Amino acid sequence: MSDRRRRNEIEIIYAILQGCKEGNKKTRLMYLAELNYPVFMKYIYKMEKMGLVRQEGEKYVITEKGKKVLELLDKYKEIYKRLSEIEKNLKDIIQI
Repeated sequence: MSDRRRRNEIEIIYAILQGCKEGNKKTRLMYLAELNYPVFMKYIYKMEKMGLVRQEGEKYVITEKGKKVLELLDKYKEIYKRLSEIEKNLKDIIQI
């Protein structure tokens, strides 16, 4: 992970929400989100308090609110991707 840039909070929440769609245990979610235990626990606790995920037995699952947030984040990522492509094209055209 040392070659990756530092992720922001939204990117980490997105990764955890993606993992909770199917319902997964802590260890699997930590692996999917590429987080260590203390950092993962900080986020999962915060996300439970926000109502984005809930624990069912040993698994964490996404809530309806979490699904709405995930849907908005998917839209955001798509828009960001398109804007990045436009920016690259502009730079190529004006050569900066």
